[in-house]
Amino acid sequence: MIKKSLQIKKNREFSLLKGHPWLYSEAVKEMPADLKTGDFVDLFSHKQQWLATGYVDIDSKILVRTLPLQQNETIESGICRLIQSAIALRQSFFVDRQTDAYRLINGEGDFLPGLIVDRYGEALSMQIYSLGLDALMKTIIDQLKIPGIRWIYRRNQIRLARQESSKLVFGQKMPEKIVFSENGLKYSTDLINGQKTGFFLDQRDNRQMIRTLANGKTFLNICGYTGAFTVAAAAGKAKSSVTVDTAKPALAEAEANLSLNGFSTAKHQMVCADMYEFLQNHRQTYDLVVLDPPSMAKNRKDSEKAIRAYQKLNICGMKVVKPGGMLFTASCTSQVSREEFITAVRDAAARIGRHARIVQETYHAFDHPTSLAHPEGRYLKGLLLRLD
Repeated sequence: MIKKSLQIKKNREFSLLKGHPWLYSEAVKEMPADLKTGDFVDLFSHKQQWLATGYVDIDSKILVRTLPLQQNETIESGICRLIQSAIALRQSFFVDRQTDAYRLINGEGDFLPGLIVDRYGEALSMQIYSLGLDALMKTIIDQLKIPGIRWIYRRNQIRLARQESSKLVFGQKMPEKIVFSENGLKYSTDLINGQKTGFFLDQRDNRQMIRTLANGKTFLNICGYTGAFTVAAAAGKAKSSVTVDTAKPALAEAEANLSLNGFSTAKHQMVCADMYEFLQNHRQTYDLVVLDPPSMAKNRKDSEKAIRAYQKLNICGMKVVKPGGMLFTASCTSQVSREEFITAVRDAAARIGRHARIVQETYHAFDHPTSLAHPEGRYLKGLLLRLD
């Protein structure tokens, strides 16, 4: 495979030397006129020192995503090695049958930037965040045909991708709903129409934490989506629950997931409402509350707005927690740091005069590894608080 060369401007190579996998176009000294998406490139410093090899996406803010290739290794063989390494790591994690849904490949965290693959039982849900990977699709799909997998569905997460790129790329007649297990509980997901890859696997350990805390508690789940935290609370013998989301179809899925596990929906109320409106107008208080909103910012310039939104949401959320009750509050906004999130939550408690203790800080589940050189990958922040 023919590779082109790009020279990096002086003093712009330091992040690459530290192992960061991204190169932005403004760091390139001179852009070749014939450079196109899908090209493979070698990156050199202004002193012609080789830095890294990667693939190009002209239409992305990230021009080049790099791969840690070994000496004399081709890009195809490197991709195969890295995918096999990611799969082997997960297979060492999940040796029992209590959980058969997990992140198989976590992009930059597995040194495969732009590639996300989640397993749900017998199906894989794959999404790419760079069209530069299109040229490697056959190689990637071949490596994902592992024992026990009957279907591989590619989702379309890129605005410029062809509409038909979102399709079943391996297997036939994939069912509309895929049923899978998490810590012995059953869930179903729609890989075609669901958010992200179909389910929020990164909160698995946090759901298990809620399960251990729920016994005899009244439970409120804000931004409940398809009710995963609610099912976990029900499994932990919560006294009752209320699940709030703006999407009626998601709440219908939440009810279906409760029924799938044999939990009576009579004790578990579903409310279609805006999170702020519900909390501001609600007078009931709860023993255990979860605030798990979607991302609050699309880029760094929106971070201040997102921080204010987290403060507002946590003010509203803390008001419905009983004295001595527990609040689990989370942020999946990568543009807001852990310290910024903690500060927003701290300020929320101060604004309404609640004394809050951090019982536990949480992160994504361990099947979502992150590279030390890629702090952007550490996006999920969680705080379990006791409020007095």
